[in-house]
Amino acid sequence: MSDTPNTIPNAENSAAPEGAAASETPDVKNDESQESGASAPQTATTGDDAGSKNDSAEIKPENEGADKKPESAPKLVPITDVAAEKRARSEAVKALAEARKLFKRGKKQLTAERQQEIETAINNLANALQDKKHSCVPAHQRLREIVNKRLKFARKSGTREVVESLLFALLFALVLRTFLIEPFKIPTRSMVPTLLEGDQLFVTKLSYGIRLPFIDKYVVHFSQPQRGDVVVFAFPNESAAAYLARTNSGCLPIESLADEKDYIKRIIGVEGDTIEVIDQVVYVNGEPVAQQPFYERTVSDYRFLSDRLVEHWNRETLENASFTTITHAIPSSHFGPIKVEPGHVFAMGDNRDNSADSRCWGQVPVDNIKGRAQIIWWSSGSLTPRWNRMFTWIH
Repeated sequence: MSDTPNTIPNAENSAAPEGAAASETPDVKNDESQESGASAPQTATTGDDAGSKNDSAEIKPENEGADKKPESAPKLVPITDVAAEKRARSEAVKALAEARKLFKRGKKQLTAERQQEIETAINNLANALQDKKHSCVPAHQRLREIVNKRLKFARKSGTREVVESLLFALLFALVLRTFLIEPFKIPTRSMVPTLLEGDQLFVTKLSYGIRLPFIDKYVVHFSQPQRGDVVVFAFPNESAAAYLARTNSGCLPIESLADEKDYIKRIIGVEGDTIEVIDQVVYVNGEPVAQQPFYERTVSDYRFLSDRLVEHWNRETLENASFTTITHAIPSSHFGPIKVEPGHVFAMGDNRDNSADSRCWGQVPVDNIKGRAQIIWWSSGSLTPRWNRMFTWIH
């Protein structure tokens, strides 16, 4: 939002430019009639008529030629009050900036003479501000007079300034949210421990290209999604419904697919990959994802079945990404193998046994990906904010 310039006081009754004052009407006398006196009344009458004609010929309109006279440099006045001059120069700088802006806005509507007049006044004030020995007040006053007289039409009203500023701010926010950065809030535990309920994060919309929101497709690709990326995507309702009907898995209620919503998951496989899960170990193209257990605990949460009481925390490395996952001791857990379709990715939650993901409802079209999750900017706990999580990068 641009700063609103200081309003220049009105000077409708400013003096005309130097040398533009009207000349007084000369006394017109007829010498011949004075000599003849009353003896020649007809001649005297004729002389009065001639004098009237001379009057009309010699008297000029008051403002004629006023704009054509070149602007003279303002009078040089020595600085006597340093503090007052400092304040005056601060105001003059603002007035100079406003005058330049108004002149640029209304220049095309001015005659060449008036353009020259304004440019001269602007230059005079600029030079006065460079002069450290003399006051800038005369040049400032002269510029104010000319701006009020010549550029009043170029000024915007206060209401218009506010409306334009608000519209610009809204447009900027819309462009920012649509094409650059968008905030999201984590509502579930499917990405624990990487992301917790209450985390709020920023997603970069240009991570993979330019995606038009109205057609939900990428028109320009900068790069392709990579294994290990944490991404936000529009849930593929139609393909998910078809997958659930085909597999009859029952892992997700069909009625939950009616609403449009966004999901956040980690990409495990990209186009052409073969994905398989055996005993909680993920295999990509036949190779196991490196998994290093570093912590385990016994849980007694109602969310887990009786055979999921032992919880394992593992450090996994996939491509260039290193992250923590949570698994549970589930006998004979197995998924796949399945091949990732062209233009799709295979996504899973880091909380592997508490995540409805591609194992449940199918693969994610690349065009549905809105962007890559980058940073946690706020995190709300059950009672207090989680200060240690704020402004941390997502890996």
